[in-house]
Amino acid sequence: MKKERLLAAVHGPDDFPAKTRNLVAFGGRSNVGKSSLLNALLRSEVARISKTPGRTRAIYLFDSNEGWIAADLPGFGFAAVSRGDRAAWTELAASLFAEKRPLLTVQLIDPRIPTSDFDLDFRDYLRDLALRSACVATKADRLNQSERSQARARLEKEFGGVLFVSTRTGEGIEALRKRIQKELPHGETPQKRN
Repeated sequence: MKKERLLAAVHGPDDFPAKTRNLVAFGGRSNVGKSSLLNALLRSEVARISKTPGRTRAIYLFDSNEGWIAADLPGFGFAAVSRGDRAAWTELAASLFAEKRPLLTVQLIDPRIPTSDFDLDFRDYLRDLALRSACVATKADRLNQSERSQARARLEKEFGGVLFVSTRTGEGIEALRKRIQKELPHGETPQKRN
């Protein structure tokens, strides 16, 4: 994890920085490829990639160097953690959505497996809060043409739209970056820093 890009590790509601401009949240079930996507999107190895689901135990805030802040949420679903930890994560995420109100929430979906109740509950939660969201299907390179077509039809029906991405081939990464930049307040132009 590159510490110069890490703005905060949020373990509780009181840990959020006082000012968080242009927040973009990234969430999805455990093992969906969130860390790999963040590293590709931010052009840096900012997020730790683990083979063990549920390793993210806090909300990590990263400077994109492009005018927005990435909020890496703990994965939900089949991570091997206690109910108490899950409840704490849920409360922590709720405080981010209710108080910080991200410009956009990128909901990551693995298109190779059926959409889970967790995925649909998260979708509905964001809709109930009237928050902007984007459904992003990860690991697109692992689908053949027929599988992709079926997954697209299912996800468009469930989420109203989907962007396929692959960190291995780079597919969709630039399109997602542009989608995020589109959400930046008018008059703010992303300024890249070295």
